[in-house]
Amino acid sequence: MIMFSSYIREMEETKNIPKGLIDSHFHLLEMKEKGLDITSTCKKMKELAYSGGIDIGIHENDHLERLELVRPYPFIKTASGIGPWGAAKEKDISVLVGELSSQLAQHTCDAVGEIGLDYYWNYGTKERQEELLRSQIELASSLSLPIIIHNREADSDMKKILSSYPVERGGIIHCFSSDIDFARFALDHNFLLSFAGPITYKKNDMLREVVRYTPSDRILAETDSPFLAPQFKRGKVNTPLYIHAVYDKIAEIKEMKLDSLIETISDNFFGLFDSTRSS
Repeated sequence: MIMFSSYIREMEETKNIPKGLIDSHFHLLEMKEKGLDITSTCKKMKELAYSGGIDIGIHENDHLERLELVRPYPFIKTASGIGPWGAAKEKDISVLVGELSSQLAQHTCDAVGEIGLDYYWNYGTKERQEELLRSQIELASSLSLPIIIHNREADSDMKKILSSYPVERGGIIHCFSSDIDFARFALDHNFLLSFAGPITYKKNDMLREVVRYTPSDRILAETDSPFLAPQFKRGKVNTPLYIHAVYDKIAEIKEMKLDSLIETISDNFFGLFDSTRSS
């Protein structure tokens, strides 16, 4: 009875979801750890005719495992990288990045990420976080791949690094949470801005102002699942099946028709990821 009720609830929640949605940032392994049936989720995304998505890595050794998870779903791309939390590990940064590089030498991915700086949690030291970020930007450049940036309360140092280490293929500032000044910088440096569930939160007027400021042809939408569920599911485990709430809010803020936004985000997404995964 519980399983049937869950099935009925899922059907109600997804019956009006439009086709062609893209979730540009989610974490299948972390979703699994939170108790989600990720196979069911991926199948549902396929059934709902999602046109794309990216499963994001966070550790130096999770790439090959995640490739197997998405192999049956070619519309899901992969990014692999070591987030700033990697700076808290005892290994030398060169060893961490070397392990990631070895995995990518076996099977490539579509982007290097997520990588970045997080001064809210202060993983390791700022120096180690910065070394980890710089090393992976260099790795991405050597592989001619875009990067996916995690940036939390580190705007000034992030600007310095991205100014000194230009990224040939551009990239994404994921779960954008900064102000218009940083948005302007990121746009000038060939990044797309990806917005997540927080734009739906009642007290996030400043972030909605950044959405309004960002040109439509530079916007992506994401869930960051299993984190940051949109307002209607706030406090719950997030899933890519809730990405429509982010689309709805962006369309409202920018006064766009939803079908036009879906088409625009698709153009933005595939404009960045214009090559298929090779193994």
